[in-house]
Amino acid sequence: MDAVLSLLADEGYARLTTALVAKRAGVSTATLYRRWPSKRDLLLSAAEQIAESESADIDTGSTEGDLRELFAHKRRVLSGRIGATLVALVGESAHDPELAAIVRASIFDPTREHLATILDRARARCEQMSADATAAAHIVVGSILARVAFASTESDGGLFTESDVVLLVQAIAGPRDQHSGGTGR
Repeated sequence: MDAVLSLLADEGYARLTTALVAKRAGVSTATLYRRWPSKRDLLLSAAEQIAESESADIDTGSTEGDLRELFAHKRRVLSGRIGATLVALVGESAHDPELAAIVRASIFDPTREHLATILDRARARCEQMSADATAAAHIVVGSILARVAFASTESDGGLFTESDVVLLVQAIAGPRDQHSGGTGR
């Protein structure tokens, strides 16, 4: 999987071949085909690895804390090679519905599920939440993709800068007094 992820980051999806993966991994193509009979199977495994790294149960006791912790987790998981791989896969998924489904299942769906849990907990604490987990996931994943894709042209190049976090928290949870239950906490 390391070979797949690094090749996707270095070469992109279109140039990824099982022969290149085997060469980078230092194994024969026969060995590779025994475990992953096709490029699609390699991508599914890579997407599963990304999805596994996405599993995080976050409960800090506050909506802002939960969102900040989720963004910190995303920063750790999706920086570097995995982020570059994600951008390569997303770029190709526009032309490949099967690949789009893989990317959605490995990145978008877990993000939406985490956000739904955070928003449900906020509502259980009687915080006024009007955010929709799906719309929030689009904003978060879009921010990730933009930061990763354009990092080389930006001076800070970071994934989820503090400015990004402030804007995302406000977009998802609303004004500070709204997500603290209106008590100004």
